[in-house]
Amino acid sequence: MGDEQYMRRCLQLAALGLGSTSPNPMVGAVIVRDGVVIGEGYHHRCGEAHAEVNAINSVEDKELLKSSTLYVNLEPCSHFGKTPPCADAIIRHGIPKVVIGSIDYHDKVNGAGVRKLREAGVEVVENVCREECEELNKRFFTFHRKQRPYIILKWAQTRDGFMDVDRSEGDVNSYWITNYALKVLTHKWRGEEDAILVGYRTMLNDRPQLTTREYPGKNPQRFVMQRGEEIISELPYTPLPEDADEAVKKMYQIGIQSVIIEGGRKTLERFLTAGLWDEARILVGSQTWGKGLPAPKMPGIPEKTVNIDENLLMYVRRQL
Repeated sequence: MGDEQYMRRCLQLAALGLGSTSPNPMVGAVIVRDGVVIGEGYHHRCGEAHAEVNAINSVEDKELLKSSTLYVNLEPCSHFGKTPPCADAIIRHGIPKVVIGSIDYHDKVNGAGVRKLREAGVEVVENVCREECEELNKRFFTFHRKQRPYIILKWAQTRDGFMDVDRSEGDVNSYWITNYALKVLTHKWRGEEDAILVGYRTMLNDRPQLTTREYPGKNPQRFVMQRGEEIISELPYTPLPEDADEAVKKMYQIGIQSVIIEGGRKTLERFLTAGLWDEARILVGSQTWGKGLPAPKMPGIPEKTVNIDENLLMYVRRQL
């Protein structure tokens, strides 16, 4: 196996922390000696040991570390946070070579871990599978590079392009468009992100719980774009300004690294118009209504379409 294969194993391990590590990134580490993997580890959740430490601890004979290579998808930290610096642990155990997928753009790291390792005589190889490593931690990198959360737009629509019925006559019923399999999937998505946001009218019409009740996982922090002081206090939503830019600034200030915008149409279009989105996930049911509230215009060509029990799931990535 070469460097790329070991790095992809790091990514497999790192992904096990999806939904649990925020505000920390997802990190996996693999220790190799003479072509044999002797240790592995990943960061399980914020406040607990980092991937490099878990990998080191998994090696029974620590003397083997002195002739091994450590692979890690993100630059080892060099500062004291809730845990000691991983770069110090690598140096202390005498690991002579470290292969890194991408630099950590957090302002407390950003190359300092690499410098510390090299100053201690450790050979450092950088940028192995860099694009894949940055894709895995797109939430973390967006937060630190762009000073905003990673924004996922999500809506369901009928096969003929409607996302809701006509509410002009006061209809307050909830209409489910897609199948149960997609409902479970959307609840899984909720557990992977820090937050979820809906508009004021969606809150009034649907009273959505916005929880992960159909799939094991943490509930995201729930936000609603507030219209003046007209907020329903008994529901567990945190109000945000109705302006998309101001809402995003507020989420960044309180440390939200990723958010799903679930609608309704006006809310989705506010983010589309402002250019404040990174990907869209569009769920297309098998129903046709013939009339109703049109869904937003798809903001690009889907990079992937998946058929799930006669329903479609389309992923659109924002092109910069």
